[in-house]
Amino acid sequence: MSVGTNIKKFRKQKGLTQAELGKRLDVTQQMIGQFENDKNSPQMDTLKKIATALEIDISDLLGISPLQSLSERVTFFNYLLGLGYEVSENPYNDKWVIHIKESGQDIFISDDEMNSLESIIKENVDLRITKYISDGKHSQ
Repeated sequence: MSVGTNIKKFRKQKGLTQAELGKRLDVTQQMIGQFENDKNSPQMDTLKKIATALEIDISDLLGISPLQSLSERVTFFNYLLGLGYEVSENPYNDKWVIHIKESGQDIFISDDEMNSLESIIKENVDLRITKYISDGKHSQ
């Protein structure tokens, strides 16, 4: 299913109209209709707001299975490992431990902070790759 179809499905499950969801997101009813009909694709920050408003996980909107999400998380952790960071769960609370190999220091971050870190890194890599594609210097 498309993202738009998923937005519509979960909106209806919550008993919301397009206008009510739009009000929660501070966008028009027409914009919600465009999202649901796949005439306009919401940006990642808007998708996060939609998921929050519908009280669902963003992976549900994107149609990503939990196993796929887990696979992506493992890939992200392996990426951090390559940069010199080891990630593990703290058994004593709900925080992640990031061990910095170079200094031996540990930092503790929440799940929301980990998700934000992952999102920011992906956006930066995507932006850099888009710049490489558009500059014309990096094609064969």
